[in-house]
Amino acid sequence: MPYLESDVVQYFEREIKESANEQIKKLKEEIQNTKKKQLKQIEDQIRDTVDRVIEIELNEINTEFSAAMNRVKTSSHQAIIKKKHELLDSILLEVQKKCIAFVKKAEYRTNMEQLVKRINTDFCGENFTFKIKKGDATLENIISSNFDKDCKVVIDDSIKIGGFIGVCTKKGILTDQTIDNRLEEARVRLYEKSSLAVR
Repeated sequence: MPYLESDVVQYFEREIKESANEQIKKLKEEIQNTKKKQLKQIEDQIRDTVDRVIEIELNEINTEFSAAMNRVKTSSHQAIIKKKHELLDSILLEVQKKCIAFVKKAEYRTNMEQLVKRINTDFCGENFTFKIKKGDATLENIISSNFDKDCKVVIDDSIKIGGFIGVCTKKGILTDQTIDNRLEEARVRLYEKSSLAVR
């Protein structure tokens, strides 16, 4: 059967269309695949960027939080130290007031007489010096009445409460019998053994 020219044209048109449709289909698939790959790359890049930003932000937040906590701890520690010092000072002030009151009592006179008498018998009798608080007439009288060897009585401004520092220059002996010294020793013990010690 003879082919008509129109049949040939139709055949070629159909072949061209089928080939073109096949090519278009492949191109669409390639475009879709390329699009998917590029979208995945973009998503991965965005995810990485977001993760890095979140990590940086978290690190900054952690750093700021740590710094804030350190400031709070430092401030709190300083407040505790201040309170401990205030409490210790108030205890010592109260004890100091009681010691000053004690110096005016007969018991102070009795204690000082016993100490001066003991020094009179146990220490050397030459060049002995009593250092006392300014204005402590009671102790001056006790020394003159109970120390029968040659001695000097001098004022020592470091003594604020009472008692005396005895110095035997011949034997090179010093004895601190001041209430001030006993109070300082008690303060050190209180500071070291109680929970008032600042740490």
